[in-house]
This record gives sequence, C-alpha cells and structure tokens, in this order.
Amino acid sequence: MSTNKPIKAGPTKAFFVRMLTRDIDLADAILDLLDNCVDGVVRELKRLKTPSKNGSPYKGYWAKIQATPDGFEIWDNCGGIPQDIAEKSAFMLGRTDFTRDSDIETVGMYGIGMKRAIFKMGRHSVVVSQPDSGPYKVEIPPEWLDDEPSDSDQVDNSKNPWQLELVRVGKRLPDNGTKITVTQLNYGIGRQFDNDKSPFLADLEKEISRHYALILERGFAVTLNGTRIKPVSLKLLAPETFGATRGPAVEPYVLTGKVGDIQVDLVVGFYRPLATEAELEDEELVASSRENAGWTVICNNRVVLFNDKTSKTGWGTKGVTPGYHNQFISIAGVVSFRSTNSMNLPLNTTKRGIDTSSEIYHLVLNYMREGLKKFTSFTNRWKKNEEATQEAFSTLQSRRPAEIVKLAKAGTLTKGRTHKELSYYSPDLPTPEEKQKQRRICFAADQKDIELVAEHYFDDREHDRSDVGRRCFDESLKRAKRGLQ
Repeated sequence: MSTNKPIKAGPTKAFFVRMLTRDIDLADAILDLLDNCVDGVVRELKRLKTPSKNGSPYKGYWAKIQATPDGFEIWDNCGGIPQDIAEKSAFMLGRTDFTRDSDIETVGMYGIGMKRAIFKMGRHSVVVSQPDSGPYKVEIPPEWLDDEPSDSDQVDNSKNPWQLELVRVGKRLPDNGTKITVTQLNYGIGRQFDNDKSPFLADLEKEISRHYALILERGFAVTLNGTRIKPVSLKLLAPETFGATRGPAVEPYVLTGKVGDIQVDLVVGFYRPLATEAELEDEELVASSRENAGWTVICNNRVVLFNDKTSKTGWGTKGVTPGYHNQFISIAGVVSFRSTNSMNLPLNTTKRGIDTSSEIYHLVLNYMREGLKKFTSFTNRWKKNEEATQEAFSTLQSRRPAEIVKLAKAGTLTKGRTHKELSYYSPDLPTPEEKQKQRRICFAADQKDIELVAEHYFDDREHDRSDVGRRCFDESLKRAKRGLQ
C-alpha cells in the first residue's frame, strides 16, 4: 500500500496579494494602469494599420481618471481587452505568454500591473471591457480576496479559490475600451485621494505629465478628475541644418542606431543659452531652470528617468565628467530605447527606473558621458563670459529630440568606435578667443540704491542689474580717462 500523500504547496491569497503590493508606490500602480491603456492604443494602431496622423498617432484616444476618497476609476477608449486574453491570462497573477505583443513596442513585462494596482487600492473592483467581440464584466469582490482553500480542497481542482467569472453583458461603453472601478479603498488610500489632506493628486499629475510626455505630445489625452494633463517639454536647441556653419558652432551631440533589436537615439546639448552670473544669483530662476536640466531616459516612449543629475546617467564620473552644479543648468539630454521585446529594455521591475546592470545601457552610457563632457567643458570655458556666447545661440530653435536625430542623419555621422551599428555626430563647439586678460567686478549694494541708479540711467527701476553695473563702470571709466588727458 502506497504511503504517498499530497500536501499543500501553493501560496495563500492573503500572502500573495500583500507581497505583490507591498513595495509598489501608489502612483506607480496607477501609472501601470495607464501603461495598459497606452499599450491598448499601440495594439489598435497595429490592428487597424492606422496612418501616422501627421506625427500624432494617439490622437482621438484618451484615458479618464477619477480618484476621490470614495473610490477610483480609470476609463479609456483604447480598444478593450480581447475576451480570449481575458479568459486565458489578463486576470492571472503573472504572464504565461511572453511572445504576445512581440511585434509591437509595449512595456508589458510580467503580467501583474492591473491586478497589483487594483489590490493596492481597494478590496472591491469591477472591470468592464468592450472589445470588438462584445462587452463583458469581471468582478473581484472582497470575498474572493478572503477565500482560501480548505483542507478538503487540497486535491479537488473543481474548487479553485483563484478562479474568477467572466460575465457577458450588454453594451456598457460608448466606444471600445475598458473601465476599471475600485471601491472599499484600503486604509490610507482614500486620504491620498483627498486634495485637502494630501498633495498626492498634484504629484500624480506631475508624474503623468513627465512619464507620458512623448505620448501626450503625440495626441493621447489623459484627464485627472476632469483636468486635462499637459506634457512637460523635452525640447533642445538645434540648428535647421547640421554642419552648415563653417567653423565651430553650438550644435547638439547625437547618437543613433540599432543594437540587436533595440533602437537607440540620443541627443544632448543645451535647452537654453548659458546662464549668466546675474541669473545664477537669482534663486527662483535657478530653481525653475534646474528642473529642466539633466538626462531624461525613455523606454518605448515612456519616460523612466526625468532630468536625472546623478552618476546613474553619467554625471560625476571620476576623471570624465564633473558632478552636476548650477552652472550647468542649461544642459539637457534625452536618450530613447525602443524594442518590440520589452524584456530587452533597460527597465527595472517597476518600469519607472533604469536597470543599471543592463548591457545596452552600459554601452550607451559611455556615449552619454562623452556627449555630456563636451557641454560641461564648453560651459566651463565660457564661465564669467557667458554673454559673449549669445550670438552663437541666436540662430537655434527648440526642437524635439526625434526631429534633431532626423536632422543629424541628413548630415555626416561617424560610425561608433565599438559598435558599427551606432553612428554619432560630435559638434565642434566654439572656444573663447585669446584676449587681453579681463577680470570680473562683483559687489553687493542695497536694493533701493540699485533701483535708484537703474532709474537714473535707464528710466526703469527693474532694469537688469548687470546692465546697471556695466553702465556705472563705463561712465566711471570715461571720467577716469578724461582726467588723464
């Protein structure tokens, strides 16, 4: 007689749900749901073979978020979840088919985003989806979360506590898409959805404007509690034609090419003219400009690092690049990675940061440092003489990184040193002329006295302080020279 006996070896729901949601931030959970909306658009564009719409492929698609102390809802018109996907994998806690979406650029990786977001926020959720095959509903009630197998269920597959029901319903949505509603919010979540008690929603709006900057710019509309979110600007200064000026010129450093199945596009340069010393003394201006400086890293059109100024993106590399300092507030860079295999992208598990062990990222990081070094060196060379560079910036225009890459390709690119698939453009930046040694004069004066002198010379009490100081010196110099005659 056999003594073999089956024993329990599976996870409990309570443990699985608790561990699944423990280390993810609430904002990241909501962004996971928005990622699903955008991935839905990408699938729709592929299925419908939709034309570019003049660079706005996402135009007409939207996602509406309502977050209040009573509940959460996200509703989109992004095509819906096909019923066969819902039945086989969409509601599983983990991905089973890693080849799905292998021909489009999505960020779906592990198959846990929707469920993790739902469980993070509340105990009762309803998912209504309306694909071409017809609308259906899946409900996850509180009882499902509490249901655990009994001893008698351990070998009875017909009693599966993980099972959910898909119910066919009548048309619920005006357009094909998905609506997810979460109620019975978990402790502390409702408070974060209350503007009077928490800054969370304001911070979430900022995160969405950054994370989906390219997608929002290309037509996708996201509203949060009725307010449409505007994208941050990722533009840099560039000429209309690369290499058109004989001799040195202010132009971005550009890298482009494909390594394996990953398309890489990198642009680094200036997003504004060099900051003068007077500007650097203005704390408010420095604070606002600092927000726009640094490296932005993008994976499949999602921003995963925004204006980073740490060693993670090449700042402060010993012997190569200096650490970030306010004198570099005019420098910005954007690097984009795109692939139909999201697992090959340099993403961490939350999809909101870089996997620093990624081979492709380490390869590109060398070029990021090289490009960055050119512009920090330029800034250092022109320090205390920034005004002399204004003419070099005067013919440049703010352009999107993709447009800059296209312009650079029309010029002459150099093949990469280690990877011939990559090509780059490294500009010859202007250097100061060797002139008679000049010294900067700096001093502090009472604000009222400065305003009085400004009004005397310029009829404007708010006139630029550097102009006021220059005028005072010029007038004094004239008197001094007359005295020597």
